[in-house]
Amino acid sequence: MKIKRFLAADIRQALQQVRETLGAEAVILSNRKTDRGVEIIAACDFELETVASNGLKPKPPEPAKMPEEDAQPVPKPKVIPKPAFSARGYSAVAEFSKGAPEPSTPAQPVSPPQDALSKLQHELQQMRHLLDRHLAREGRYAETSPTRLDLLRTLSSLGFARQFAIDLARQVAADDDLTSALRKVRQIVSERLPVLDDPVLDCGGIIALVGPTGVGKTTTIAKLAAQFRLEHGPRQVALVTLDNYRIAAYEQLATYARILGIPIRGTSTQEGLRAVLRGFSDKRLVLIDTAGMSPRDVRLAEQLALLDDSGMRVTTYLVLAASAQLPSVCEAIDAFAGCRPKAAILTKLDETCQLGSVLSALIERGLPAAYFTDGQQVPEDLHRVRIEVLIQRCFEAKTKAAPFETTFEVEDWIAHASA
Repeated sequence: MKIKRFLAADIRQALQQVRETLGAEAVILSNRKTDRGVEIIAACDFELETVASNGLKPKPPEPAKMPEEDAQPVPKPKVIPKPAFSARGYSAVAEFSKGAPEPSTPAQPVSPPQDALSKLQHELQQMRHLLDRHLAREGRYAETSPTRLDLLRTLSSLGFARQFAIDLARQVAADDDLTSALRKVRQIVSERLPVLDDPVLDCGGIIALVGPTGVGKTTTIAKLAAQFRLEHGPRQVALVTLDNYRIAAYEQLATYARILGIPIRGTSTQEGLRAVLRGFSDKRLVLIDTAGMSPRDVRLAEQLALLDDSGMRVTTYLVLAASAQLPSVCEAIDAFAGCRPKAAILTKLDETCQLGSVLSALIERGLPAAYFTDGQQVPEDLHRVRIEVLIQRCFEAKTKAAPFETTFEVEDWIAHASA
């Protein structure tokens, strides 16, 4: 067995040294951070099959005999078995052979249990596979395009979709530094992100807010109503709720209506909705609050049909939580595509430092953003989307979140697995 110590500036360089020096069969025994970088202790030439089969080792050579006239009694040394393998490297054998060995019988080393060897072999195979995959994936980029590799990690920490991040990295020159690369990426995202200069707060209309549960539709309606009331007066706006699923859903919106001094009606049928909308025909802005539903809820189609069959022109906006994960955002956009949303309203920007997820989804699905909210205050925390503001908040979030771990990389897994 060969054990060797490697010291490098970072874990990737150290792993590369291990692979080049000891080969693909090398095993990482330990690693730690030092003042000079990262230290890895690795080994190779394990004979696990031989140890597992019989646990025997060659006998040590017998000591040379002394002449009889000069022979003196020599005390026989106590035989202690060598350490056995464990699942995490080397560890001393917990129990030694009991009692003193017979003078004529040499002590036999303790054979490690079969299940421990199997577990060790399984971990070694996993780590070798992971190391090969990691070096194959990143080795070429680390040598030829280190800036692109750093850019991919930055975009990943900001929540951008994997394929979208790769497409962005390909448009950056290989000899660019990270600052220049990020500046180019920001410009590309700005050009691709669809934004709607929405006239609702100026002209009004019949507006319905749809979206999954818990994204903040009711609070967003209150913010829209409050801003419109400040500009056009309380007689020009009214509220309607179709949410008859949640307990006290009507009471929550009614509280906002009472504070703002505007009328509110509730209904859950097509005939009722038509009658309510005809009664509010003198209002410039009618805001409809719908029930929050999972994209997989079978009642979702019924609610969308209710809006389509209202008999009046209803414009829908899809409310999305910026704090949601990318798969959830894409699923919501696809599920509510049947109501043909004009634009998206992004909520909870104050609750996330990974705006890349929702921006990636909007770009991929081609859905423009019209408004965003970043707090609970009504109506101060509702803003019309300005693309430069969204881009700035997205890419500056990494600096604010720097003290925290945003990703769990392959090197971290290897470090924990060999600890």
